[in-house]
Amino acid sequence: MKNRKYLLLFLIAFVNITVFAADKKPPKPPAKSEVVIVFALKIKPEPNTDFFSNYVYAVDSRLETKDSRNAKDKITIKASNRRTPILGLIDEDAKKIEFAMIKLPFAYGQRYINVESLQYHFAGAEALRITIPLNGRLEVPEGVKYVYIGDFVCKCSLPFYDITDVKKIDNFDAAAKALKTVYGKDAELERLPLIPIEKK
Repeated sequence: MKNRKYLLLFLIAFVNITVFAADKKPPKPPAKSEVVIVFALKIKPEPNTDFFSNYVYAVDSRLETKDSRNAKDKITIKASNRRTPILGLIDEDAKKIEFAMIKLPFAYGQRYINVESLQYHFAGAEALRITIPLNGRLEVPEGVKYVYIGDFVCKCSLPFYDITDVKKIDNFDAAAKALKTVYGKDAELERLPLIPIEKK
């Protein structure tokens, strides 16, 4: 019974979002208690997914499918609202999407999300990842449904993908265009800053 309770809490806190291709049914717009966070996360040089897929089971389980032949890189965002931690997952191949669009819930009566980090998972493995810490609060005004936080380019050194540089690029116009392709012409993107969260 105790294990079922923890499993239920985990499932509630885990938000699985798919980036829809043009031939798929568009996703529902966010409700009043939700916001779609739009960003890009690119790793340079581009990871060799086939290589990393050989080591997935040696270190951890896959985020999704157990078939290494279908291995694909994944992007997640670690966040939280006032009540619970949230893990948003982009289901599509990280190499094939231009922008990640993740729908996250607010806590009741609140309109903020704490964005802790962005993560890039090699071959979809939980343990084989690069983490970009953000530690910022996104305060979302009433009526704003779609928020752009930037394009993040992470440069790494080989062979171990040690991070050498992280740049944040403003690519708002392209993100706004991509958003309309997914959510429709009425979807309006807003650029909001991440307010640094002071450590206690």
